[in-house]
Amino acid sequence: MSDPSPVAPAAFRAFVDRAKADTARRWNTGLITVGGLAVVIAIAGIVALAVTGFGSWLTLALVAVFGVVGAGLLVTSVLRGRILRILAGDVDQAVACAVDDHGVALANSPVIPWDQVVFVGVLNDRPRTDRLRGIPIFNWGGRAALKAGNGTILCEIAVRDGEAFRAAFTDRSAAKRVGLYPRWPDGVRHGLLPLLLDSVLSEETTQAVVRVLFEQARARGIPHALFESSFAFLKWKGPLLDHDWPELG
Repeated sequence: MSDPSPVAPAAFRAFVDRAKADTARRWNTGLITVGGLAVVIAIAGIVALAVTGFGSWLTLALVAVFGVVGAGLLVTSVLRGRILRILAGDVDQAVACAVDDHGVALANSPVIPWDQVVFVGVLNDRPRTDRLRGIPIFNWGGRAALKAGNGTILCEIAVRDGEAFRAAFTDRSAAKRVGLYPRWPDGVRHGLLPLLLDSVLSEETTQAVVRVLFEQARARGIPHALFESSFAFLKWKGPLLDHDWPELG
């Protein structure tokens, strides 16, 4: 994915791909079921081993690890399901991203006026994900997670007054998506609103969102950049979010 060329309209709406979002929910529900079963089986196994005295401490440890993995899958899937509900909603024409001359709004969020936007950053995680697919365990687990709504194109919009932006949400669960950072000398805390674009959007719409956001940011002198490295992305955005961000080598 390359830095898109500027062809942004004055007003833009990116609608959720309903079929894709519904498929992700079904896969995610399946992973919740698998994780829950793994936890139940592990607990039952530990109890049985403790009561009968069968097996060694190594056996108990292996069963416990199995349970921990199941618990991790359960928790991440439940959280992913909550995010999918916030992003995709339940209507056929849910808007994942809206852009016009006044500002930008991501799924179920208040409008961010352009003068409140600190930066627009995009992380294309597909190259790393493709490399990890060569690892046998990830080949199945990674594919399942992607089908369940784990996106690979992360768009983040930073807001100057993150606390005020959080307070403007009517949905408290959705407000928690806004990350807050330490106070700047002027007393405000910058906020960060993320959206995994390709988790609920078609490929064509994902590209269009990035193209439009970058054009609008470019026209207003707002920092914007596309990265394929998480470290490079963090190094770029860190000082824009935190006044005392340490120098990264």
